[in-house]
Amino acid sequence: MIVTIVTPTLNAIEYLRDCIESAKRGNSRFVEVEHVIVDGGSTDGTVEMARSYGLTVLTGKDSGIFDAINKGSFASSGELLGFLGADDVLIDGALDLVVKTYRETNLPWVVGGIEWVDGRGRGLGGLAAPPSWMTPRMLASLGWNPTMHMGTYFSRKFFTELGGFDIAYKDVGDYEMFSRARLISRYGRIAHPIAQFRRTGMNNSAIPSARLSNEIDRVRATFGPRSNVELRFWRVMLKAWFNTCNPTWVTSKIVDTAKTRLGLQKIAHF
Repeated sequence: MIVTIVTPTLNAIEYLRDCIESAKRGNSRFVEVEHVIVDGGSTDGTVEMARSYGLTVLTGKDSGIFDAINKGSFASSGELLGFLGADDVLIDGALDLVVKTYRETNLPWVVGGIEWVDGRGRGLGGLAAPPSWMTPRMLASLGWNPTMHMGTYFSRKFFTELGGFDIAYKDVGDYEMFSRARLISRYGRIAHPIAQFRRTGMNNSAIPSARLSNEIDRVRATFGPRSNVELRFWRVMLKAWFNTCNPTWVTSKIVDTAKTRLGLQKIAHF
């Protein structure tokens, strides 16, 4: 099966080689990887590096990361579509597990967990895939997106049916799309981490902006409960579930919070 991985880039050469190499290792007797790079105008050698690996490279201005992912997805040929940041890494064997889950569940999308790492690849905890019983109302109640885009794969048919990401969202297009997708179908859940999300403070792991908060409010208004009582109930219940099922995540949050209070680190906390 051909699995497409789309990576949007802009001056991303620092970690790009690790990203590309991890995707290449996803090739197996079950999986043929098509890696598409969508570049927004890099000047640091990003495009040249990607082309040196023989990857498909699309260049030109875009309206943000979700517009770039849409362009790469619709210009590709894989039966399954996945998304990997230029500073993220696919875990070895992950794509075999994605394809196996996709075939066994017969569901149009698959969601796995992730590991957080720092700039040097050191572990910072992890986040399991959210429970498959979580509805869009529950998801929107959280106020943050636990369905990590680097751990999510769509069938091409389903991605096309959804129309891709809504590019009006600059920061939480994945939160909006995954909520919209969940309205239509459950997903096949993978209990294991399938990608590493590098938290550098320079990507979407940076401190939230007012725009981010406004977009989260829009997702909540569109998909969340109308009752504040229900919203608070699901927020408390799901927080308890995530804390119980993600002990390394809890530890990581405690450490990060302590560092932030000491003025040593500034990282967003969900």
